[in-house]
Amino acid sequence: MAFRAYVLQNNVSVDSSRPVTIEELSALGLKVVIFNDSQDPEQAARKLVQEWGYPLEKDCVVPFDFRQDAANSPEVKILYLSRMPDMHSYRQISNLLAQLVQLIENPTFAFPVELAGFVSYSSMYLDVEDIKSKRWIRIYPGPGQLYRASAGLKIRVPLTDQNRNHFGTVFCKNGVSSIGIIPEKDLDNHAARQVYLNSIEMV
Repeated sequence: MAFRAYVLQNNVSVDSSRPVTIEELSALGLKVVIFNDSQDPEQAARKLVQEWGYPLEKDCVVPFDFRQDAANSPEVKILYLSRMPDMHSYRQISNLLAQLVQLIENPTFAFPVELAGFVSYSSMYLDVEDIKSKRWIRIYPGPGQLYRASAGLKIRVPLTDQNRNHFGTVFCKNGVSSIGIIPEKDLDNHAARQVYLNSIEMV
């Protein structure tokens, strides 16, 4: 699937006449790699993240599934659990989703650590902040795409029922227990945010 990202007008409506390139996102701390020509895109993604210094141990490679029925349907939940490296990883991912749901009124946050995520399937969208231009960019992740997000990068994910069809694999350098959420209200004073701003030469 082709990569799609667009500037948001007034931070709410998509301006399809203003596409955003992968290179522009990379300059903001979001690296995107598309595995269009690979016979096994997830295996190619695993190889690349290993080159980036991510261990491929069981606590660092975790399937995720944000589909609403993944939490509600016993059949899907059993399938999902069977793919998890262990129950600890399952609880950590469930905890992450619970934290996101708590932000439903203001779903803007950052991760405290760098993360990479491979998309197996998605019909959802997410927004990332372009702090340089004081605007938001809407991204439509597609299958076979790998995203590496810098710690401290501001992200917005509206978790409506219509925007949760998204699953794949997350890669954690320091293990799944390092995953967390920094709510927007706490972001300005967080060390990860300051490191991020330094990395894109904003301070």
